[in-house]
Amino acid sequence: MNERHFQFNGLEWSGWTILSVCAVVAALVSIVMLFRYERRLVSSSIGNILITLRIAALILILLTFLEPVLTWSFNVNKTGRLIVAVDVSDSMNTQDRHASDLEKLRLARALKMIGNDQVNSRLDRWEAAYAADQEPPWVDGEETANPEKREELAASRKKNLAAIFADIDQLSRKEIAQKLLLNPANPILEKLQERGQVDVVLFAGDAVTTEKTTLEKSLNEVPDQVHMELSNLSQALKNTGGSNETSEAPISGYILLTDGRDNSQLNPVTMAKQLGQMKVPIYPVMVGTDHQPKDISIADLDYPQTAFKDDRPLLQARIGTNGYDGQEISVTLKQGDQELAVKSFTSSGVSKLLEFELDSGKLGRQEFTLETEVLPGETRDDNNNKNFAINIVDDKSHVLLVEETARWEYRFLHHALERDKRIALEQVLFEQPYMGLLPQPFFPNQLKINVPVAKPNDEPGTQAHPFADQDLIIIGDVSPAHLEEENWKYIQTFVGDQGGTLVLLAGKKFMPLGHHSPTLNELLPLKSPKVINWNQTNFKVPPGERGMRLRLTPEGEAEPLMQFDANAEINRDIWQELPGHLWYLQGELKPGATVLAYGVSPFNAPPNEKTDGVIIHRQYGSGQVIWVGIDSTWRWRFRVGDRYHHRFWGQLARWAAKNKAAAGNEFVKFSLSKTDIDAGEITTASARWTQEYRDQFPDVKSTVSIFKASEPDKVLASLELLNQKNQPLLQEANLPALPEGEYQLKLQTTPPIAGAKEITTPLFVHTIKTIELGNLTSNPQLLTEMAESSGGQLLTPQTINELMELLPSLKQETTKQDEISVWDHWFFLILIMGILTVEWALRKLNGLP
Repeated sequence: MNERHFQFNGLEWSGWTILSVCAVVAALVSIVMLFRYERRLVSSSIGNILITLRIAALILILLTFLEPVLTWSFNVNKTGRLIVAVDVSDSMNTQDRHASDLEKLRLARALKMIGNDQVNSRLDRWEAAYAADQEPPWVDGEETANPEKREELAASRKKNLAAIFADIDQLSRKEIAQKLLLNPANPILEKLQERGQVDVVLFAGDAVTTEKTTLEKSLNEVPDQVHMELSNLSQALKNTGGSNETSEAPISGYILLTDGRDNSQLNPVTMAKQLGQMKVPIYPVMVGTDHQPKDISIADLDYPQTAFKDDRPLLQARIGTNGYDGQEISVTLKQGDQELAVKSFTSSGVSKLLEFELDSGKLGRQEFTLETEVLPGETRDDNNNKNFAINIVDDKSHVLLVEETARWEYRFLHHALERDKRIALEQVLFEQPYMGLLPQPFFPNQLKINVPVAKPNDEPGTQAHPFADQDLIIIGDVSPAHLEEENWKYIQTFVGDQGGTLVLLAGKKFMPLGHHSPTLNELLPLKSPKVINWNQTNFKVPPGERGMRLRLTPEGEAEPLMQFDANAEINRDIWQELPGHLWYLQGELKPGATVLAYGVSPFNAPPNEKTDGVIIHRQYGSGQVIWVGIDSTWRWRFRVGDRYHHRFWGQLARWAAKNKAAAGNEFVKFSLSKTDIDAGEITTASARWTQEYRDQFPDVKSTVSIFKASEPDKVLASLELLNQKNQPLLQEANLPALPEGEYQLKLQTTPPIAGAKEITTPLFVHTIKTIELGNLTSNPQLLTEMAESSGGQLLTPQTINELMELLPSLKQETTKQDEISVWDHWFFLILIMGILTVEWALRKLNGLP
């Protein structure tokens, strides 16, 4: 296709067009009048030439006003490229000896270890028999009628197939992927290369491009940057950004040979959807089996990153016990070579949750090992131990609890905080029974305001801030008579300037509807609160089914204070099963506020996270405010006692102490989602700004520099923190996978914060062997979702030949358009100037002015 045409850009402006035409008409009238005068002075031939030159110049000038452009379209052919990505993570070292006979037979046929045109029909019958859980018909009816020969032939074929199955058992998933691509009997990679350019990528925690010759070697030796101990499917797709627009060979499709395990905490389906929008399909080839292997593994550990001295921190370990039903399993907790505890249980085929109390008597970073015995027949024995560390600090969380009366919420909250040995609790209860028998009420009934602090050398005293020593202030249903505007000003300073945490508990009498404090309104994360009451509408149902249930938002699931279990799905289920609430306050979110948990109506009305927020977080200055829109967290004790109620408030108290001690200043808080991680594990660096600073510097940029603690002058890596779409005050980035060691992370900002001190935080990385091995089954569900989201299809080794039909054509024809602006081209200008020059010369030669 090669089409050419003119278009006049000036015609798009009707006013300019009319003005240009009017100017040309006026000029034309003037030229005609001038021609009538000049005919009396020169010959008619000279006059005709002059008027012709003038009209030609006038037409060219008019064309200049109309901006003529010559455009043409033409087709361009490009040959696309394919990305063949091979998973080399630790889980791909698994030998699937536990796979079914049907899977092994299909794999043997896919690898061309058995089968040809003469026997394929017989193998089809064997597959059908295995699928029906029956003994295959080893000998066909027409082969021989002799019983002895039939028995001998059947035994021979059975033995031969068993030998092939034994060879299959010795192949790891990596080796299977290699054979699928390079098998001389069916060279898939060569066939793909005949279609066009093919890039081979090895990926695990990261991805590298490699050559075909690398696939012909052992894939157990790959570059360190791949991080085999981690599995991140998104890394296999990371080179897509902008490829279709900037590369001479745009990406036409992805072929992933993987077991589908992904423990990166990222969602590869999101990237698959983006590829689908770009018409780049993904074709995962699932290697391995989704049958549970016979294996004992330490699947997951839940423990606090930081604990206080003598705090009795708890380790919760989930032990996978597939294939050992009824067998005794022993689990040992060690510190160095010393055994701290041993626990045993009888396997029932499902994972077992064990709890260990950790020794927190020693300060500093304490390393532990949890291990299980290796049992005969395990698929793998390198996932039976796991190292972890906990940082023990000598400190307490200082909490001030302020209430009007001893309502139910106060009573249970008071007991929860008072029993916690790592919480230094102060209380103020304004209204309490007092008969005058004691010199003063049992609880303090006044806030300590304007406490004088003496200066040395007998200098006049100054006024200390009344809440300087507190980490957390919890204010319940307090009346405005006891919390006046002056008190709220002190609380505002505690949050904004001192980095404290304020929790506001909703109340039926006063909080916040009974207050008219401008400072309280500024601190609240929501506005226009209103009462939602379900007390009468569903009061007759059992207590466990009454009222509004809470659901976590993605932001809530990521916050440590909202986690009742390390497993995200289990934690989500716990929150959904907590008893409901009959009353809460609903309001509109303020800018910068984040909903951690929202309410779900008992009448199945569609929830709205923006307006149904119950637990809301908002950064305020260097501190933070938590709004709890219910007055009945004590209901979480129904039939489970202190388990969740005490854990929530205990985690909140520790979280507040950590926030006050976090790196940062009055404008920004800098922290890590985890300060103690496994090698290859991903942690997130966050900078949370105040609303006032972002209003003043909306384009502020944050950069994190990573140093080894032993080499503080050598920058290992530097990355920019990115703005978060749904949280405008938050900038985040995932840190690159780091090897074992101790690191320091420094936050740098553009523009720099005037007069601010250096903002740093530590990071500990230790060796881990089992982050990838907690679950050895393949994950067809995830791979199917990725394929369908991108417009591709999930394949298996036996269907890999369908690739040639499914892949889109690598030859892409695109239409391009080019243009030349005629009106401002140099030739156009020369033509006009030439005509005017000739006209001027003729006039002068013939004696005209």
